[in-house]
Amino acid sequence: MNILSDCLSQLTEHLRGDSSVKGLLITGSVAYGYSSPHSDMNIMIIVSDQEFEDRFQSGSLHYDGAECKVGRSLQNIDGKYISMAYLEKVARCGSEPARFAFLGAIVVFSDIPELRDVLNTITEYPMSLKQNNIHRFYAQFEAWYGECKQALKRDDTYLLHQAVMNMALFGGRMVLAHNEMLYPGHKWMMRVLDSVREKPERLREQIQSLMSEPKEAVIEQFYRHITEFRNWGIGEMKWADYVIRDSELHWMQGSLPVAEL
Repeated sequence: MNILSDCLSQLTEHLRGDSSVKGLLITGSVAYGYSSPHSDMNIMIIVSDQEFEDRFQSGSLHYDGAECKVGRSLQNIDGKYISMAYLEKVARCGSEPARFAFLGAIVVFSDIPELRDVLNTITEYPMSLKQNNIHRFYAQFEAWYGECKQALKRDDTYLLHQAVMNMALFGGRMVLAHNEMLYPGHKWMMRVLDSVREKPERLREQIQSLMSEPKEAVIEQFYRHITEFRNWGIGEMKWADYVIRDSELHWMQGSLPVAEL
């Protein structure tokens, strides 16, 4: 913690000297409570809207502080520049990974009175989208289950690995949505799934088996593990129509791929 504190003191002193900088957040594994002694320090530097726009246009949103030296120890720093306009847009319509990125965010300093309220709004689960998202994830789960069976018939290893990965992804996303938990992206999904209250028994073990040994019996067991866990409220839903819209036609509306919602 001394290294972390000293790094923050150095960063704060450096960034405070830049009039375009409005605040500094610690995010990532430290904020999530997942850090280890080897973890990087993830930061987000809040700059003026104009500074952010200039950096966005020039492709210079990454903070290249590289590392902070304290005595003989080095603390790697990985950061990016954001703005209040960006934060407000995430609060309005950000994807779940974009929202999760601010979970537990630590405000090191800020000149923005409303910052904490905006961060709280960002990290709230979007309840209005819950059931529709479950429908969309369920449709993908069914579709990729079908692709698993096709891959086994054709002895298509590439398709099989793609299909089981997506079964794990969308099965996991159904469970997260049921628990009203934000999807963190691939890096932390298993960690977050471990923490949810309501989930199928031995879910991590089932996913690991599916990924490491994608045989027909394992695929069938995982399929039942997810579909029989609860009543997903699917009813007479025509899941193929969801798949057409979300996998084949989403580009027509300029919307996010369903995996990135």
